Amino acid sequence: MMGNDIKILLEIEDMLLAEEIQRVLEESKIYSILESDNPASSVLNVYSGLHATESIRLMVSKIDYQAAYELINNSPYKDLLAIDA
Repeated sequence: MMGNDIKILLEIEDMLLAEEIQRVLEESKIYSILESDNPASSVLNVYSGLHATESIRLMVSKIDYQAAYELINNSPYKDLLAIDA
């Protein structure tokens, strides 16, 4: 996906939850990208015991955005959706 062909579906601070949502999307053949503003936070959490904060953006292609939005909107994760849908 090119940078201008993707759209942010949601932003959260929990990587495990972001990965779970990504799996839900992939079960419906909607592929996504996870982008963290603090990539080192996972390493810090594992090796130092610190709970480093990060903001994770889950992005999908503009073509898949509406289907992804509807899928998540009809799931337990609907409160996490980006407001500008």
